[in-house]
Amino acid sequence: MRSTSYPSSPQHTGQRGISLIVVLIMLSAIFMIAAFGARLTLLGEKSARNDRDRQIAFQAAEAALSDAEIDIMGPNAATNSRVCNMYSRKVELFAEGCGNTNDNRGLCSTNVSTTTPLYKTIDFEDTSSSRRYVKLGEYSGRDVGFSTGNSALPAQLPRYIVETIPFTIPGSLPNAKAFLVTGLGYGLNKQTQVMLQSVIFKPGQTPGC
Repeated sequence: MRSTSYPSSPQHTGQRGISLIVVLIMLSAIFMIAAFGARLTLLGEKSARNDRDRQIAFQAAEAALSDAEIDIMGPNAATNSRVCNMYSRKVELFAEGCGNTNDNRGLCSTNVSTTTPLYKTIDFEDTSSSRRYVKLGEYSGRDVGFSTGNSALPAQLPRYIVETIPFTIPGSLPNAKAFLVTGLGYGLNKQTQVMLQSVIFKPGQTPGC
């Protein structure tokens, strides 16, 4: 007995073709959803990493402001302490363009003839002996135990400058000065930087000077 084969009808062939197209569309949609989800995950991880980096830089900048306050106000038992050499009526150490010696490093006299903020004229990446900024602990000894470049620590030590600004309180002596501190902190990435400022007014000499 001979077997007889019958060709598929055009209707069945069309259905198989449509099914193949539907499957391909579904696979493409699944691939796009998976790729989009992976991208969202990577973006979320990058955002979290950047936020952590910025928080580290922010805390480092706050540490710089705190160190500057000790430099100005004390108490400071460091051998090179400058506490007794600056207050509102004693600003001889402050140099135009910022001092760069062991005595007046980072102490800046405001140049009222220019509108450019003083901190923009400072090279905070200068590592020479004539640099015009102060590193954390340089005049307070607080750099002991402050590590950099490891684990979740800043890439570089925080740094700051101190600038004199006019400051007049009713009833106080005229021509008094306050101190504008600009602190710079780094994150894990050296390119992640946060700059903060604070104003300190020291009306008189530190007791014991």
